[in-house]
Amino acid sequence: MEWIDDHLKDGKDSVDISIRLEYFNTSSSKCIMDLLKRVEKSSVNATVSWYYEEEDEDMLEAGEDYDAIIDLPFRLIATKA
Repeated sequence: MEWIDDHLKDGKDSVDISIRLEYFNTSSSKCIMDLLKRVEKSSVNATVSWYYEEEDEDMLEAGEDYDAIIDLPFRLIATKA
């Protein structure tokens, strides 16, 4: 979180966030949400790439949930297992 705060303060024009997880729990889900909300509140142009394995419907749904909550451009990207 410290890095993203510093990065946003440095007046960077854009940031690309790539998230590729096999598993995450409630605690890490909250950290991801906190990170995305910090970026959302900044004036930085940002995009989020959410990677999930083709058969992993839970991870796809998690990406869709973040996309619905966070006002940043989201790319949901299926990968082969």
